[in-house]
Amino acid sequence: MGHCHLAGREQVKSFQRHYWDYLSQYFQMVISKWADRVLLNLYRRLRWTTGSATPILLDRMVPDLIDASNRLASVPGLRFGSAPEAVAALSTRYRPHRLLLPDSKAGLDFRHHAIACESASLNLLRYGPELVVDAGSFDTFYMLEFPLSGGVDILYGDRRVSSRVGTGLILSPGDYIRSTWQADTTQVMLRLERGFVERAWQRHTGETRRHTPVFQAELDLQTSAGRRIARLIGMMVAEQMEGGSATALSPMPLVNAVIETLFEHVPVASVATVEAAAAGPVPAYVRNFRRLLDTPSNLPLTVGELAAGLEVSARTLTTGMRRFTGYSPHGYLTMRRMEHARRLLDQGGMTIAQVAEHVGYANAGRFAASFRAYCGVSPSRLPDCANL
Repeated sequence: MGHCHLAGREQVKSFQRHYWDYLSQYFQMVISKWADRVLLNLYRRLRWTTGSATPILLDRMVPDLIDASNRLASVPGLRFGSAPEAVAALSTRYRPHRLLLPDSKAGLDFRHHAIACESASLNLLRYGPELVVDAGSFDTFYMLEFPLSGGVDILYGDRRVSSRVGTGLILSPGDYIRSTWQADTTQVMLRLERGFVERAWQRHTGETRRHTPVFQAELDLQTSAGRRIARLIGMMVAEQMEGGSATALSPMPLVNAVIETLFEHVPVASVATVEAAAAGPVPAYVRNFRRLLDTPSNLPLTVGELAAGLEVSARTLTTGMRRFTGYSPHGYLTMRRMEHARRLLDQGGMTIAQVAEHVGYANAGRFAASFRAYCGVSPSRLPDCANL
């Protein structure tokens, strides 16, 4: 009888072991299928953004950036089918560009959505067909860019760098930039104002003079630093869009966290100025002219007033600016005025006349004409200004 009880208990234990093994295998299968379904849904959501059915490397996708792209895509933005319209849009939001299409008959599927937040902006950008973007050198900002599909190959000064899904690029001011975008490339991009980054670097290093940090260009999003930056960008977009204009939390702690992550975990060189490496010592009046225009309250001043404040003639200022930056003083002032005007219009809360006065135009009509010539669109046609 005792033997029967022992045999019965052994059978029960054997059944329990097989039962739990079965449940374990079942749940592993369910979890695996659920994970595959989540990634597939992310890919399907991303197809609206990319406009492409090209397979994406699912194991390299970063959910935080995908979520950011979907949120950004819901923001009113720009969409053009012709190169001149796209060039005009890029010239105001970034800097003067040229677009070169290998296939002259290929139409663009240009889309740009952006959220401005103080010294930074979050962007979603695509062109559609393969093309070359001749951007010159970034003078006033840094750009972090992360492909969600396709990829970009860049002539960056005398180097060649590339980004693909799961990697990114950190483009610092100074070097000449010529990018080849693969067909159906879509990128999430974080623009950081140069002056803001330089001041943060000065605090970080404790240097008495302001220097320009120049970062190693290529960033792997599978590293701890890459994953953190992706998470921070996702949080920036989510908080800006969910909070509303009146209740949104300031994004600056997150922006500062991105910058500190770059300082601490990405190889960086500190140079006196990025221009000095290319053109020799930059005169103090050229540096000071540009820094004056980092302060919005100086934008209404004329070139003559700015030159007088620097104790140089307008002619000397023009010669120095053209040699060391490639801009005339008036051209550089206009660029900074239009950049600031665009940020103010994107933020909302001001009429076109108020924005015009804020950047140095007494006549709103003249400002609108300058804005249209520089940006390719009238300020009244911007989404936030339609009823102003």
